[in-house]
Amino acid sequence: MASRGYSPLFNGKDLSGWWNPYPHGEANVVDGEIHLTADQKFFLVTKEKYSNFRVSVEIHLPEGPANSGVMFRCHVDEDAKKKVFGYQAECDGSDRRWSGGLFDESRRGWIWPSTKGRSLDQFLQHEEESKAAFADPGIANALNRNGWNRYVVTCVNDVITIEVNGIQTVRFRDAMDATGYIGIQHHGEKDQTYRFRNLFIKELPQIPAEQHVSLTVQEPVAVKRINDSVTQIDFGKVAFGNIVMPAPPGRGTATVHFGEKTKDGRIDQNPPGTVRYGFTPIRLGQQRGNWIVPTPIDPRNVQQSGLMNANPPAVLSPDSWQSVMPFRWIEIEGLDPDYPFELVRRRAAFSSTWNDDASAFECSDETLNRIWELCKYSIKATTFAGVYVDGDRERIPYEADAYLNQLSHYATDDNVTMAARTFDWLMENGTWPTEWAPHMVFMAHAEWMYSGDTEWLSHRYESLKSKTLLNRSGDDGLVRSAEIDRKRHDIVDWPQKERDGFVFTEINTVVNAFHIKALQRMADMARAVGKPNEAKRFSDRAKLAMSSLQKQLFDEEAGIYRDGIGTNHSSIHANFFPLAFGLIPDDKRPGVLAWLEEQDMQCSVYAAQYFMEGLFSNGSDCKAIELMTADGDRSWKHMVNSGTTITWEAWGMNYKPNQDWNHAWGAAPANLLPRFVLGVQPLSPGWTATTIRPCPGDLKFANGQVPTPHGPISIKWKKESSFVMSVNLPDGVSANIALPVTDEATGVWVDGQPVEATKTKDRWILRDPIQGSATIEAK
Repeated sequence: MASRGYSPLFNGKDLSGWWNPYPHGEANVVDGEIHLTADQKFFLVTKEKYSNFRVSVEIHLPEGPANSGVMFRCHVDEDAKKKVFGYQAECDGSDRRWSGGLFDESRRGWIWPSTKGRSLDQFLQHEEESKAAFADPGIANALNRNGWNRYVVTCVNDVITIEVNGIQTVRFRDAMDATGYIGIQHHGEKDQTYRFRNLFIKELPQIPAEQHVSLTVQEPVAVKRINDSVTQIDFGKVAFGNIVMPAPPGRGTATVHFGEKTKDGRIDQNPPGTVRYGFTPIRLGQQRGNWIVPTPIDPRNVQQSGLMNANPPAVLSPDSWQSVMPFRWIEIEGLDPDYPFELVRRRAAFSSTWNDDASAFECSDETLNRIWELCKYSIKATTFAGVYVDGDRERIPYEADAYLNQLSHYATDDNVTMAARTFDWLMENGTWPTEWAPHMVFMAHAEWMYSGDTEWLSHRYESLKSKTLLNRSGDDGLVRSAEIDRKRHDIVDWPQKERDGFVFTEINTVVNAFHIKALQRMADMARAVGKPNEAKRFSDRAKLAMSSLQKQLFDEEAGIYRDGIGTNHSSIHANFFPLAFGLIPDDKRPGVLAWLEEQDMQCSVYAAQYFMEGLFSNGSDCKAIELMTADGDRSWKHMVNSGTTITWEAWGMNYKPNQDWNHAWGAAPANLLPRFVLGVQPLSPGWTATTIRPCPGDLKFANGQVPTPHGPISIKWKKESSFVMSVNLPDGVSANIALPVTDEATGVWVDGQPVEATKTKDRWILRDPIQGSATIEAK
């Protein structure tokens, strides 16, 4: 909990920081728990008040009639008979099963669910809806009646959220109280002991950038006088920041314009979508020295409590920075031409530990080199918030965005704590799409493979179980999608028009591909944390779902997968996701691959990550590189040629009119090129063993540097009549080598000496791993 930003409310030893306002009731510390006993209702409350926070409390009810809860933002009136009153997250041990409900103790009664005789009229308006919610088996069965239960209550302004054992039971707006105490309850049953442990609180908002991001002062690359009153300054690339400038003398006002895009040589003041423009007025002659000019504030970037069904809170930047936005150009309007414009500086926000020299890539295709540089810088530029965010439109982490960002961050930087930090953020601020939940399993697995930190994984393993979609699976192992899922939650691809005509059905291929892959990775992680029985259950469930997937969703006649049961339509998504996840049986794979090789980039920049993975992993590297560098508007070549310096949210404005131009999920080549063209990937947790499997396509050479926790791996290969590769591995790292087969090669040599290697259809597989530095040649 401490690593996730929480502070203990209870020290496990004594009741420091707590008090009992009542003359009755007893509280004791027993084996690191708080035990409450009484023969009348009472509450133990904190001495400190809290406003915006996330509080976590574990409760164990006694046998028999029992009722408890967590008070929050509550109040104490020592002169009243009912001394403690206010909000309570209900812990209901009765057959009514309203645990996790929102109750207003000694004041307004039941808020959610509401009921006649115990709720005010204003809350009875949603009586039917709220009771139906608590009749849902997921909520009704959230409480473990005979064991420990974790209650998590989040208060952000007037939005109250309650979770019981990871199940959200309440999300409600109420403005009665903005601050108050935290409390725990004994309901008054004689001889009953209520137990509480692991009481933690995290005050909100958390601002990750305060500890993990620094402002870099940057000089202009060009200064140009536009006319008598306007000077344009170009900083070369877009970055999130603001400017500092010598305080201008004189009287009156001037204006600083900030922009991501130009039009006819000027900052575009009416850019499309969420491409950024804004201006800040400044007063002349009011200061001495240097003056920070903040950018204008987009209210959505700082929103902490939006509409009821809106997204989680935006990630804030530190107040000490003043406001920032993405921009490349500024235009200063209203200053005399003799003002020292060359002294204006941009303060750009990047990860404090970012290392430009950690990674490198170069190959025989200059377009790919430009794509690499664009994508690598995109990862750097979007570290400004301290966690991975979707871009500047919302500044909110999303699970799929974060996973793609994570893969690319590992491949470009050598000090990557942001991935684990973003994982923890998302576990507490999840978003709505179905497939985004399994991405949390992917994120945890990727962090474990990168760091090898099994202790980190063990602390988070249990919480991942709710992200597998098992709660929506049937006896055949396949996930079902209710009508609301088909209409809103099942995403397949984004934006919607990028789905290649995908037909949504109750059981669809894409959702189930994510489900199966999540189960397989959960099995890996269960073994890692010492839970072999759970690993077997996850593995068995994955095999059951795999079998059903082949029987029910594979079109034997066409040789490809259908979108779902009940449709004959086959999108590329229904085929490249199973291919990328390794779910297609050996005898079915060539047909699916051949079909996909005939398709174009009929997917978004997000799904292209998986499309390219499927192609690269299965010997279709020529096709993958062809798509990445294709002419037209659906490739990274198009993005590079546009002149952008950070990747886009979509291939173009015609595909997503409200897109932004600073979206890291569009930077997939930052991980695809090192992982596949150079061929470097971890084989064991912590990178102690790696695999080096270059996918050259039609390239003649490639070289680069791939960061690992042990130091960089350097690769240099050349493909002619033979395939020659030089490798330099850090200490403690071994590599399994798989070289591409060339027409004339008859064997493999390492540092001039023949070695044992097995020739498959398209690879030479070395028998023994290599260490240190070596030159390997298939000739």
